[in-house]
Amino acid sequence: MNKYLIFLFLFFIFSQQNIFAKEINGKARIVDGDTVEINNNMIRLLGIDAFEIKQECFKKDNTKYKCGEQSALILAAMTSGKPLSCTAEKKDRYKRWLATCYIEKRDINQNMVLSGYAFSYKSNKYKTTEKKAKKIRAGAWSGEFTYPWEWRKSKRK
Repeated sequence: MNKYLIFLFLFFIFSQQNIFAKEINGKARIVDGDTVEINNNMIRLLGIDAFEIKQECFKKDNTKYKCGEQSALILAAMTSGKPLSCTAEKKDRYKRWLATCYIEKRDINQNMVLSGYAFSYKSNKYKTTEKKAKKIRAGAWSGEFTYPWEWRKSKRK
């Protein structure tokens, strides 16, 4: 009996499948650059933070543009009506599922960071991708911006 319990314990620990994960699949309605809705489930893309819809940034020629709207448009173009497959881990304080979403095997969260309109956030999972985006001056990296978490903080004051 003891060996059986040890085997089960090790199986669950080393299993790559999260037994507490919730799969959410379907076509997404884009809310903003890091939030989608699928079948009445609000989903926040895990490990990233994108510009807020009302947020503005500056291009390299110093002209202002709506980088928050651009971020949402990038996500919409990336998904282009294709069904997403999201693996949700838990809910945040706003009752949104925190999930990594895919189109086939393509990690949408990672691709948003690579586009330069989202950033690695509260995780190191996408730090290397963010460094690549910065190096090639993708998206907002080609101009001036305030990180979304700093922008939100400034709006609360």
